[in-house]
This record gives sequence, C-alpha cells and structure tokens, in this order.
Amino acid sequence: MTMAGQQRTWLRKVRLYGMLIALLSVMMFPFYAMFSSTLKTESEIFSSPATLVPADPTIEAYLQVWSQTDVLLWVANSFLISIGTVVLTLALAIPAAYSCARNDFIGKRTFLLSVLVVQMFAPVVLIVGLFDVITTVGLFDSYLAVIIPAAAFTLPFNVWMLYGYFKTIPVSLEESARIDGAEQRQILTKIVLPLTKPALVASVTYTFLYAWNRLLFVLTFLTDAGKYNVPRGVFSMVGALQTDWRMMLTASVIGIIPLLILFAFLEEYIVSGMTAGAVKE
Repeated sequence: MTMAGQQRTWLRKVRLYGMLIALLSVMMFPFYAMFSSTLKTESEIFSSPATLVPADPTIEAYLQVWSQTDVLLWVANSFLISIGTVVLTLALAIPAAYSCARNDFIGKRTFLLSVLVVQMFAPVVLIVGLFDVITTVGLFDSYLAVIIPAAAFTLPFNVWMLYGYFKTIPVSLEESARIDGAEQRQILTKIVLPLTKPALVASVTYTFLYAWNRLLFVLTFLTDAGKYNVPRGVFSMVGALQTDWRMMLTASVIGIIPLLILFAFLEEYIVSGMTAGAVKE
C-alpha cells in the first residue's frame, strides 16, 4: 500500500473512532450526571449553573441510603424476581423452540407468529386484564404475580432466538447420539444445550434485565413494602411535597451495579448469542 493509501486508511479510522467516541459520550452522559450527583452536596445539585464535577465530593448520600432505606432488601427482591422469571421463561422457551426447530408440523409457522404477537402489546395496555387474572387466581401481593407476567412478555423473544440457534446445530450430532443409545432427554441436556451456551446466556441476560427493571408489575400487583424491587423502592422515595433527588439517584446507582457486573462477565456470550439467534427460517 502506498503512503497516500495508508494516510487515507488512517484518516478513515480516526473519523470512525471519533464518531464512536462522540456517540458513546452522548449515551453515557446521563449515567455520569447521575453518578456525579450522588457525590455532590444537596445545595450543589440545584446550583446554577450546574457543575459537571463535584466541587466537594462526599459519600454522605450513600451512607444515608444505606442507613435510612431498605436498599439491600430491594436488591435481593430484584434478584429473586429476575431469577424466577429467567427459570420460568427458559423452562417454557427451550422445549418450545427445540420442538419447532426439529419438527415440521401443521400450523408451525402460525404458532411461531402467534407467539410473536405477544411482543406487539405493551404491558400497560393489558395491565387491567392482568390485574383481574392475578386477583382471581389468588396470586395478588406475591412474587409470582410479577414473575408470571414478566415471563409471558419475555417468552416470544426467547422462543424465536433459541429457535434460530437450534436450527444451526447439525441434526447429525443428535442422530449419532441416538445410534449410541442416548435418550431424547440426554441429547437435549448433554449435547444440544451445551452447544447453545451463547444463546442461553443471551436469553438469561435479556430476561434478567427485563424483570429487574419492571416497575409497572410491582407497582400494580405488590402492596407489601417488604417485596419491593429496586425500581419500586426508588419510586417509593418520591414524596408528596418534597423529594430527595440525591438519595433517589444514589439508590438507582446501587441498583445498577449488579447489572454492570453481569454485563462485564457475559458480554462475549451476549454478543455471539444475539448474532446467532438472529438467523431465522
């Protein structure tokens, strides 16, 4: 490559990375503003003009949230609701996606499209009907009242993504296992699922995040303050006459930390799983 060609390539890379850095800065600025506000004093948060860097950083807000709220209980409830939603969703999505990927039956396409229809509805549109169902079956003010609706709304995405991933696994692997005497359950658990690890991690992450951030379901179906998740706990800090925004932002930052840790460890699997799951019939 000539010197001029190398310069053009270098300039293109500089422009590309410059655009990416600028876009990332715009996207991350609200998170930075939220975090920096937790380190400011109450008066500095409302100062004009606003300051980007705390003049006198303090962790007073974190100590107040730790001592005056049930933030650890909120985090624990969020984990319970999210893990319950993940287990229920995968228990339904894996057999449904695998059956559709390996069998041709009448109405298969209609079934897959029907599952996808659920994704078209916003939860707020169905919340009144869901409330009637939850109260009728006696699940009101229980964790299942949040877990079941959350699983219902995450199921379509997981079925379609796992269906696309199962289609990429050669059938010959399963046929060889059957010749060796393996049962269908063993084929699924010891051959198919280990090969779909990236897709499963992506499914778990998507479902976990969806359930973690649910405010509407918790706000509607739970009245016991001991069962609040992080979004509902933060919402409960809104006062009728006054709101401590610094404490709300601090509780929100604490609630985000587990998600950041999850992404840090599972980023590689999430990307590969989403990409492979995009393959459709």
